Amino acid sequence: MELMTTSSYRYEENLQTKIGSLQLENPTILASGVLGVTAGGLMRAWQGGAGAVVTKSVGIKAQPGHPGPRIVGVRGGGLLNAMGLPNPGVKKYLPEIKAAVKEGACVIGSVIGNRSAQYRKVATQLAGTGIKALELNVSCPHVGTFYAQGLKPSHVSAVVKAVSKAIGEEIPVWVKMPGTTDYPRLVKAALAAEAAGAAAIVAINTLPALALDVEAQRPSLGRGIGGLSGPAIKPIAVRAVWELYRSELRIPIIGVGGILDGTDVIEFLLAGARAVEIGTGVLLEGSTIFRQICLQHVQYKQRHGIETLEPLVGGLKKNKD
Repeated sequence: MELMTTSSYRYEENLQTKIGSLQLENPTILASGVLGVTAGGLMRAWQGGAGAVVTKSVGIKAQPGHPGPRIVGVRGGGLLNAMGLPNPGVKKYLPEIKAAVKEGACVIGSVIGNRSAQYRKVATQLAGTGIKALELNVSCPHVGTFYAQGLKPSHVSAVVKAVSKAIGEEIPVWVKMPGTTDYPRLVKAALAAEAAGAAAIVAINTLPALALDVEAQRPSLGRGIGGLSGPAIKPIAVRAVWELYRSELRIPIIGVGGILDGTDVIEFLLAGARAVEIGTGVLLEGSTIFRQICLQHVQYKQRHGIETLEPLVGGLKKNKD
């Protein structure tokens, strides 16, 4: 299928999807923390065919992150990381976002903080860069109390309300939920985010996990506990999306976890997602993974005789009905 090159790859076939008021050219999104440290990295993913790119998670002040080793491979193609959310602080990071926006990328800003006031301050500064949405990271499993707070409806609600009030309605707010198999708690926290004004739910973040160096008889990561990503967590992530979709949640869902090809994305769509974020897959397959997935989707549509990807969203529930 021919590609038309502008600021990113645009497809002749209709692969568009809508996340609330935001329309994407295709349902693939660069996940936060992968290639998002610099404008150059964001543009690599954008030019590789991503429908949008999420920045590195940034806070008010610079953070050095955890001591190394920070990332190790696990059998089956997954990764375990304990980065510790290293970032230069929002003021120093703003030029990177502005540069990517200037080049035409659809940029989503990722925000971290310990309290709702910190999220608000960072979000307010990011809002002036030209970003198309804000993703609130309330779920990192290896930094302080982030993970536990992300499953507390009261905390999630307070963060969303603070940010939404500060930036207004023009920039939609997404909430990235924790990786968990406690689906009832996940749904409750997501519903709290929706009630507070969130425009979309991103599910899921990495899962808390541990790998050991048997020769040294100690954790493989410098920090010990890390976040597991990659193919090993995909079934958990797909179920999380499915549980959210069949709940009372009415805002769009963006699926994350273990996506390596177009078939993986179709699974998330059938479970109820309208788009997906890809992180480990980019590290394993390169930045052109987005383009390859989109071409696979064109072929899938042709095989199944459908005009758009829309009929697939929540197809599992439709088929069950």
